[in-house]
Amino acid sequence: MDISMTKCIRELNRNRNTEEMLAEYVKQGRNYYGSHACYKLALEYYMFYENISEEAGPLDGDEEKILGDINSIISRFFNENLNKEECICLAEGLLELRKGITGRMQVISAYIDCFSVYEYILNRLEYRFIEMGDMPDDTSFTEEVVNFIFSNNDNAAINEKVRFVMGQLPMRMLRSKYFDVIKESVSIYKGSDLNSLEGFEYMFRTNAMLYKDENMDIYFTRFKKPLEELKNAAFENVDRKQYKVYNDITDDSTYELLKLSDLYILFGEIVNLLYTVVSVAAYTKEEDRAADKTLGVAATIIKGINELFTGKKTDIWKLSDTPLENKEDMLSWLSGLIDELEGKQETISEILDMAEAALPQVNEVHGKTIENLGLSEDFALLSRLSLLNSNSTFAELGIGGGNSAGTVEVTQDMADEVSGRLISEVKALFKDTSRILRRAIMANTLEKIPVFFNTPQEVSDYIYASLSQCDDEAEKYASKEIIRDEMEEYKAFQK
Repeated sequence: MDISMTKCIRELNRNRNTEEMLAEYVKQGRNYYGSHACYKLALEYYMFYENISEEAGPLDGDEEKILGDINSIISRFFNENLNKEECICLAEGLLELRKGITGRMQVISAYIDCFSVYEYILNRLEYRFIEMGDMPDDTSFTEEVVNFIFSNNDNAAINEKVRFVMGQLPMRMLRSKYFDVIKESVSIYKGSDLNSLEGFEYMFRTNAMLYKDENMDIYFTRFKKPLEELKNAAFENVDRKQYKVYNDITDDSTYELLKLSDLYILFGEIVNLLYTVVSVAAYTKEEDRAADKTLGVAATIIKGINELFTGKKTDIWKLSDTPLENKEDMLSWLSGLIDELEGKQETISEILDMAEAALPQVNEVHGKTIENLGLSEDFALLSRLSLLNSNSTFAELGIGGGNSAGTVEVTQDMADEVSGRLISEVKALFKDTSRILRRAIMANTLEKIPVFFNTPQEVSDYIYASLSQCDDEAEKYASKEIIRDEMEEYKAFQK
C-alpha cells in the first residue's frame, strides 16, 4: 500500500492536518487515476487494434468516424505539448464523443432485447418441427429444479437461479397477477435513491419492448425492417418454412447486434480511459504534466498503436533495437513491451480501491473545508474518475461526477407513479400483441425483476403450475431442455 495515501486517509479520519491532507489526497488520487488509466489504455488500445485488424473487419461509416475521432485525440495528446486549456478542450470533446457512443449503445441494447423476445418464441416453436426426446414428467422435473435452486444457502445465487427458471418456464401467469408483480417490484425501491429506480424503469422498458428513443430513428435503422417482420408474424400458425425464415432473421440480426455491442463497449472503455488521462493532465501542474503524460513504456505502446491506426510517421520505431520492416514486426515489438507493464495496474488498483472507499466520507465530513480551500472542482473530478473507473462503462456522469438524481430518495408517490406508468404502457402494448408475444414479453421481464417468492414451496408451486398448465408439448419440452442444460452447465462448473 502507498504510505502517502494511507496517511492521508488516516489523518482525515482523525481530523488532523486536514487542509494539508485534503490537498495531498487530491494530488495522490489524481496521479494514481492518471497512471492507472494510462497503463490500462495501452493494453486496451493494443487489443482493440488486434480486434479491428484481425476479427472485426472493415467498419461502417459511423464507427469509422468514431474510431477516427479517438485516434485523432490520442495522436494530439500524446504527441503535442498541450497546455491546461487545450487539455480541458480535449476532455470536453471526449465527453461529447462518449455521449454519442452511449446513445448508440442504448439503441443497440434495446434492439438486442427486442430480438431476444423473438428468440424466446422461436426456441419454443422449434420442437414442432424436430423430434422430441425423453423428459421427466412435470412432478419429477419440478422436484429436480427446486433441488437445483436451493442446492446451497447463498441467497444471491438462489435468486439468480429463480429468475433464470422463471424466464424459461412456459408463461401462464394471469395478466392481473403480472401487473401486481410489476407494482411490487417498483415498491421495493421506496426509500432508495432515485437513480436506482430510474435504472429499473429503463431496464424494464427495454425488456418489455417499450423503450422509445429518438436515436432509434437515427442509429442502426437497418434493424427496423426485420423487427417489424417478426412483429407481424403469425407465430401461432407458423409452418416449417416460415419458422426457418424467422429463425434466420433473429439469428442474423442478433449476431450482428452483439458484434456491434462488443465494438461500442470497446469504444466506451477507451474513451473513458482517455478522458481520465487527459483530465488528470489538465489539472496537474505543468512541470509534472509531461512526466504523467509519457509514463514510459505505456506511452510508447499507445503512440505505436496510434501510428498503426493512422499511418502517421513518428520516430517511435527507432526505440527498437532491431529494424521493424512491416506492421507485423511493429505489432510484435509492441507486444513485447506489454510484458513490462505486468502488475502495474494491479498495484495501483489496490491504492485506488482504498481511496475510492474513503471518498464519500471525505466529501461529507470535510465538505466545507474542501470548498474553502478551493478544491471543490478537484474533488468533483475525483468523483467523476471514480465512476469512470467502475465496471459500468456507460455510467451516467452528472455535475460533480455523479448523477444528481442519486441524492433524491424515492417516495411512495414516486414509486406509484412509475409503476402506474409502466402498467399503463404494458396494457396498451398487450392490446395489439398476440398471445404468444405477450407471454414472451412477460417471461423476458420476469427474469430481470426482483424475486417475489417468500418460500421454497411458493417457488415449487409456481414451477409446477407453469408446466402443468402448458398444453403445448413443444413449448414445454423446449423449456425443460433449456432449464436442464443450464442446470448441467452449472453442476459442471461447480466441479
